Amino acid sequence: MPLAIEPLLLAELPSRSRVSIVITCFDYGRFLGECLDACLDQSRPPDEIVVVDDGSTDDTWEVLSGYMARHPQVRGIRQLNGGVCAATNTAIAAATGDVLLLLDADDLPATTRVERVLAALRRRVDGRVAGWAHHPLRRFSDTHDDLGLTPYYHAPPEGCFRRQVLERAQSPVATLTSGLAFRRELLDAIGPIAEDRSLSQDMQYWLAAALLSPVVWIAEPLGRYRAHGVSRSFGGMLSTLPKVQLMRRRVELVDAWIRQLLERQWPAAAPHWRVLDEQPAYNWLRFLEGWLAGSGRDFTLLMKVLRDPHTRLAPLQQRVYLYSSICLPPSWFAALSRFVFGASPLKALVRRSLGRS
Repeated sequence: MPLAIEPLLLAELPSRSRVSIVITCFDYGRFLGECLDACLDQSRPPDEIVVVDDGSTDDTWEVLSGYMARHPQVRGIRQLNGGVCAATNTAIAAATGDVLLLLDADDLPATTRVERVLAALRRRVDGRVAGWAHHPLRRFSDTHDDLGLTPYYHAPPEGCFRRQVLERAQSPVATLTSGLAFRRELLDAIGPIAEDRSLSQDMQYWLAAALLSPVVWIAEPLGRYRAHGVSRSFGGMLSTLPKVQLMRRRVELVDAWIRQLLERQWPAAAPHWRVLDEQPAYNWLRFLEGWLAGSGRDFTLLMKVLRDPHTRLAPLQQRVYLYSSICLPPSWFAALSRFVFGASPLKALVRRSLGRS
């Protein structure tokens, strides 16, 4: 079946491309200086570093003003607090680069990040010029220098995934914001992302970018992702009822946004987008919400998830996690979720022992 979305046709990246690093910051003044120092210390210097202060109440603007005074390539924008997605839209609109590297203000790019991203975006993927690139990050905290890599892919996604994303309403890319980089043309084609405060920018870009362009994978970790408040029990984005409810709301909002994007720009493709109530990831959240709320296990809903063909093709560890909900009591399953999705030292140790550092 021919797809109703034509991939974005990109010319080869110019040899001297203009590079922007775009940073969003809210009350991370204590981390911003270290982040900017790492950006300024790149082996291939960025042409500009655009920082949006999203209505911070700490010393973010004072720190940023000092860097702007000393470094003309640092550009600061101050706005009322609108959330990370609104700040990202502001930063991208202000940036002038041919290539934009996203970065959170509390994370640290590797010295060679700009250099490696430019080299990757000059590689052809599936015979086409890639519009975006992603790479892993090494997690750390104030108390632990190495909490392993994020994300871990059974098979790192590289190539064109338009058909898969349309059929599954899910992207194979799950790389965090500070591991993403885009060609300007691709971001222009996507347009502004949804700005609801509960959303993150990365979830929206995973879907929209994968619909429009091949992605290139860089295996080298090109940054450090700061995990806050790490302890033995830290983490677990699906380990409590409020977290599950937040994630369900995010999925609903992103689904609505991507449907609007399809209907506006590629109306013939919109009917191919999988209905929300037929998406395994969404039904899994519905199952978890009912279970953790005390309504018991909805086995009809759970079987719908487990019998989905895409679930059966998932990596073994994901299937083990899903099937464990059949037999584990809620408290044990919550502990498993904290381990699977968290950034604890124990998880880092287990991953290293399995050769998945």
